[in-house]
Amino acid sequence: MFDQEPFGVLEIENLLPNLRGEGTLGKRKIEIPYSLPGDVYNVYKFGKRKVFYKWDPIHLEPRISAPQCASFGECGGCSGQHLPYSEQFKLTTEPILNGLENFDPSRLSVSPADSSYSYRNRMDFAVFPGRIVGLRMSGNFRKIVPIRNCSIQTDWANSEMPLFQKLLECFPDLEYDRKKESGYLKYFTLRKSVFHDDSMSILTFTEDFKNEDLMRKVAEKALEVLSAKNIVFCFNRKKGEISASGEAIAIRGNIYLIEEIWGKKFKIPFDGFFQPNPKEFIKILEFIKSKIVRAENLADLFCGSGFFSILFGEKFSRILGIDIVSSSVSAGEEFLQEVFPDKKIEFLAFDLFHKKGLEKMSSANLPWKDSVVIADPPRSGLSPELCTFLNSNPVSQLIYISCNPENLLRDAKLLEESYRMEEFLLCDPFPQTPHLEAVSIFSPKNR
Repeated sequence: MFDQEPFGVLEIENLLPNLRGEGTLGKRKIEIPYSLPGDVYNVYKFGKRKVFYKWDPIHLEPRISAPQCASFGECGGCSGQHLPYSEQFKLTTEPILNGLENFDPSRLSVSPADSSYSYRNRMDFAVFPGRIVGLRMSGNFRKIVPIRNCSIQTDWANSEMPLFQKLLECFPDLEYDRKKESGYLKYFTLRKSVFHDDSMSILTFTEDFKNEDLMRKVAEKALEVLSAKNIVFCFNRKKGEISASGEAIAIRGNIYLIEEIWGKKFKIPFDGFFQPNPKEFIKILEFIKSKIVRAENLADLFCGSGFFSILFGEKFSRILGIDIVSSSVSAGEEFLQEVFPDKKIEFLAFDLFHKKGLEKMSSANLPWKDSVVIADPPRSGLSPELCTFLNSNPVSQLIYISCNPENLLRDAKLLEESYRMEEFLLCDPFPQTPHLEAVSIFSPKNR
């Protein structure tokens, strides 16, 4: 397979929380994806300053779990389809559960996914010449694995993909060629509501396409061929490998998708974030709903468009939202004022990871002692400076939601100065991957 002698032979000894197999070669630990204990590989060494390894199998143990995706092992989307879901969940949760022993919450809940396939409400596919529509290859961003059916996206999305292929057949050379810088279409994004019947197909073109006569013809054909209730064309830089981003027009319907949670409708911009598996995320919302205390104020940190404020704001007289994205903050404040016209609503746009941002939060003049804080930071978690701020201004209750529970535990160690961890929920909205979601309830120590 490789034009060199193997560096050595490696046998997989155990599985890691990232769902990769691990073996020892000399004094080195080497991880191999999609492997099982007992698998044996020839390992090849490449590079001088920056060493990396490749491998090919000599012996593979029988697989008791058959992947539903024909591209599993090539596509970089899934990590665990070769493992029974129960084993995946045990592997991914074990280090978090071990870490929680240092905090001893009074109540710990662990919830596996109810369904391990057909759960994602959004998928972004790259489009390449030759009507290739697919996902990035595992370990090689520049190569695309053609995908005609994705086992973790919704049934509707899988039904839309062959219709998109029909659209491409009508327009040869519509796909953008990254090498020649010719053509226009770079990405195809599918979004589907889970608790509403809305759907959206987003076609991302190079920015020069909006001035071409061809756009009108493609739009007319898209209306004829595609089934999505909302069809959006968006335009960005040729060199920008970003899907569903930039200037946008709605060819059909709206430039937003409607989702519904507990009878409340959310308008999700075509380029806006929403939980990729709302059915599983409901478990976190139900958990928060049962635990959140009453207070005068709600501070919604990393608020986006005010998702948590909309769901839980009725308990509070004043709502403060903070996020770095000004467009989300503006939309959130406007919508919150419609939902809660009698409450004091203030949404601010600044960076909670920056010193000046924390200074602005201090000047918000919020009586923190009579406030509930909901924090839903990015994967990086809270900063040490933000933890210091929260320690210096103890709140009635801190609700910390995390898509990286290991970083939540890291931050919990810093927050121990002023808070104790009362309850913890660990759940899995991302089956077939090593990612988990968690929420923890903190109360102030000296109250």
